[in-house]
Amino acid sequence: MVYLSNMKYGIYLVCREHLNDVNKFLSQFFTPIINEYTHEGWRVFSVPNADFLINIMHGDDQNLTQNMTLEIYLDSLETLKEFSQQHNVILKSFETSKSPTKYKYHFIEIPGPQNICKVEASYSEVLY
Repeated sequence: MVYLSNMKYGIYLVCREHLNDVNKFLSQFFTPIINEYTHEGWRVFSVPNADFLINIMHGDDQNLTQNMTLEIYLDSLETLKEFSQQHNVILKSFETSKSPTKYKYHFIEIPGPQNICKVEASYSEVLY
């Protein structure tokens, strides 16, 4: 069991009708966990190798979450290409123009349900 007291950071997404859809979507990328707060209206995911939790809650009084992007940094362009094919999305790239370190940013966007959230996976390569 993972306890909240072991975590340092977290975010939460507020859903109403689409909590189960968001739960299924995030389960593709993050590890669902059970902790002392998990119940039907509150789902929790851990982020690998980090003291960070992603929480989904059914909130009646809170503002709904819209357009939250969760980013996954990958360790190679090849892994990103495989991820792109697995999720049937187009790989996009651009070169930085204002950063002191010139690099090429490769990314994909995987839309989640009802514009509540999406996952962006990326890989950056330094240009010399």
